[in-house]
Amino acid sequence: MDPNLKGITEADLQEQFELASKIMNKTSAANEAVIEIRDIKSQIDAAKDKISNSNYKNTVTPFLQKISAIEEDLYQVKNQSGQDPLNFPIKLNNRLASLRRSMENGDAKPTDGAYKVFNELSAELEQHLGKLNQTLSSDLASINQLLKKAGKKGITK
Repeated sequence: MDPNLKGITEADLQEQFELASKIMNKTSAANEAVIEIRDIKSQIDAAKDKISNSNYKNTVTPFLQKISAIEEDLYQVKNQSGQDPLNFPIKLNNRLASLRRSMENGDAKPTDGAYKVFNELSAELEQHLGKLNQTLSSDLASINQLLKKAGKKGITK
């Protein structure tokens, strides 16, 4: 603890650490969902040539559109260069990381605003993760049937 700080207690710093840890866990959950979506996409892509065009168009494409929309809500997929964050809006994982960075900037108790933003971003994350789980629960069985027909193993959650 910096001895030059006045009015900051060890409890304040512990509270700052705990909120920063919660934010980090939410950021990790968002990033893990993106990784899961990308893994599913790559497994489907590996079997693309063995799935009939009509099955791909009627079953796989709508599924890919659903999970891609969720991925795009969680992570900015259009960033290619260092300049792109200026051209494309930040997404949920960046907003969480930015909140954490602002929280950890300095030694102080988290503000009420930090908690409010954390709660809003957490609720948004839960909504996206719920949508992903619902999509996987409802659509993954038909995707796995097509993959198995194509001689590939099914996708597991």
